Amino acid sequence: MNSSDFTTSLIVLASWRSAKDELHSVMLAACQTFMNRAKANGTDVYDEAINYLEINQDGRPDVRDPQFQALVGKINSVLDGQVPDRTGGALWFASKSTLSQSPNLLEPFTITATLGNMVFVK
Repeated sequence: MNSSDFTTSLIVLASWRSAKDELHSVMLAACQTFMNRAKANGTDVYDEAINYLEINQDGRPDVRDPQFQALVGKINSVLDGQVPDRTGGALWFASKSTLSQSPNLLEPFTITATLGNMVFVK
């Protein structure tokens, strides 16, 4: 393993944790959100993923899970910019269940996309 593999693995973990009950396509959208936030903040995707992981320490993926395997197989296409941004430039995301408990959580943000059970905003 080299340092690039290590940073990518942590980005994968953050993407999985953010949407672990979703299809891999939603996990990849969460990765895109980390990328958008990095661009807006002048940081990098790794920093944004680490920040997310420091706050969200819940769970480990089952590496045999087909959705996790698909995430791992496609993450570099997102990180390399080969996949269009399906989030509409979102900087943040939340699950619909979180929003049902806290309906004002996303104010004053604008919803840019809804994918699976996740809402993406900027």
